[in-house]
Amino acid sequence: ELLETTPVIETINKRGTALMQGLDEILTEQDIPHVVTGVPSMFSLLLGTNDVPHTFRDYLNSDMDLYEEIGMELIKRGVQPDSDGREPWFLCAALSEEDVAETLNVFNDSVKAVKGNKKQTESHM
Repeated sequence: ELLETTPVIETINKRGTALMQGLDEILTEQDIPHVVTGVPSMFSLLLGTNDVPHTFRDYLNSDMDLYEEIGMELIKRGVQPDSDGREPWFLCAALSEEDVAETLNVFNDSVKAVKGNKKQTESHM
């Protein structure tokens, strides 16, 4: 009944599009090669490559370690992605515009933290 009487799918797609675009902008600003692929209600984020995956081997060419590092920073800050970078991000109707904005802010902070950690590690080598 809700699907017939409210714009549930349109709302999810609108929020998913904003999230996909925001993740893309953050990763581009941070010079991290990446691909955001899928549909707004269910999309994937691959890091370390600019190539859209077509096979499982293509997924294996992504930087899963970097995804995990960013994922751990997200978790520290209250955002729970799947630990497997190959698993899509699933959205639901409960996700608000405020949730999208907070997720993007936390993602930005997490990417910066990981990049900062890498710079510190490299300077100690």
